[in-house]
Amino acid sequence: MLEIKQNGAVLQFVGELNCHTVVAHWPFKLLATMPKQAVFDLGGLLHVDTAGLAWLIQQLAKAQQLGISLKFQQMPEQLRSLANVSDVLALLPTD
Repeated sequence: MLEIKQNGAVLQFVGELNCHTVVAHWPFKLLATMPKQAVFDLGGLLHVDTAGLAWLIQQLAKAQQLGISLKFQQMPEQLRSLANVSDVLALLPTD
């Protein structure tokens, strides 16, 4: 289960971001409602798989198309390790 809560320019992700939960957020229409500087707070994620990582990278591309500067904060170590092993860690904008 994945819950996404919006608080202004911050989207807080709680639960699991994986092959089962990303389908419920495709396409991710909430991104288009965000201000020009937005944050994904990933501190509440309990599990992320490669589908979740791919979904995050797709959101970065979509944000760029929309002119939104997107940052990730509180990235869980599991996600950081997965991104590192997948050689895409440098693509993920963190603070």
